[in-house]
Amino acid sequence: MQKTDSKLQSIEVARGIAALLVVLYHTARHLDKNLGFPLGKQAFQFGHAGVDFFFVISGFIILYIHAPDLGRPERLGHYAQRRFTRIYPIYWVILAVTIAELMVSGHTPTPTGLDMVWAALLLPTALDPIVGVSWTLQSEVIFYIVFAVSILNSRIGRWVMALWFAAILFALAREQTGIAARLASSYSLEFFLGMAVAYRLLHGTVPSARTVLTIGLTLFIAVSYAEVIGLMDGYKPLARLAYGVPSALIILGLVQLERMGSIAMPASLLWLGRSSYSIYLFHLTIIGLAYKVAVSIKMPDWSPLWISFITLVTAGIGGSVVISVFIEYPLMRWTRQSISHRRSIMI
Repeated sequence: MQKTDSKLQSIEVARGIAALLVVLYHTARHLDKNLGFPLGKQAFQFGHAGVDFFFVISGFIILYIHAPDLGRPERLGHYAQRRFTRIYPIYWVILAVTIAELMVSGHTPTPTGLDMVWAALLLPTALDPIVGVSWTLQSEVIFYIVFAVSILNSRIGRWVMALWFAAILFALAREQTGIAARLASSYSLEFFLGMAVAYRLLHGTVPSARTVLTIGLTLFIAVSYAEVIGLMDGYKPLARLAYGVPSALIILGLVQLERMGSIAMPASLLWLGRSSYSIYLFHLTIIGLAYKVAVSIKMPDWSPLWISFITLVTAGIGGSVVISVFIEYPLMRWTRQSISHRRSIMI
């Protein structure tokens, strides 16, 4: 088995691009809803595929980093700590902000105490999530739990993983709804694509990595174009494979090229990738706030719309980067230090 890299810059860049796609998608839809921006909405319709990219990246990185932990139950605490501190602390910030916004605006129905606790734990539910984008995090948590079984016992973990995969395929064929759709989401297939990439890279090199990357990018662009011109419904379950397979090829080629030292990552995209989680969580709130500010100061007709689009995209990304630097990472470090300190006292 290959020795894993502690930090893959190519994966940071991939995260940044995925986050940018989602911001472009939501910004275009926000402007179309409020001012009429049909051309922009159509042009960036494919941007929701950033979520597909995120899911493949997640499957890849979990196996690539934690492969040495499989079948080692003593490593479960470390794994759980890393996953918990990466996902929950900053998510709780946006959850609190969203709940406060709902209460101030008089939104009905107001989330109940049980709704808030359930949302805070990111447990799967058939209800619409309080934080709109957190439906993806529910799938992430399910994946983390299933993977944890493999750390406790690799043989049992393989069976659990296989059963989950079968359930996803069953749900894919029948297009399940409600809680079943959350537990066996078609998006979860992309975790398996990511793990397949990790397995391949952990067990050798990839020949013709640049060709693999080129094929992946070409396929991703072709599928995106097909959705933009209406040849494909990007929300259908099978679209997860249409976007997921190219995403997997992109990651396979990128990581191999980085391991060979054949590709350099732009610093700007590295910053974007480092902030990608905060961008994903906060961009909708910041875009909405920026739009309200612009309307309140009566900017001249918000015209032309493309200038408005660029302004909102910049605000969404810029504001989220600030949150990442000054809140997300300090909060994550503090949480990890606090957990480590408590564990050392208990020992």
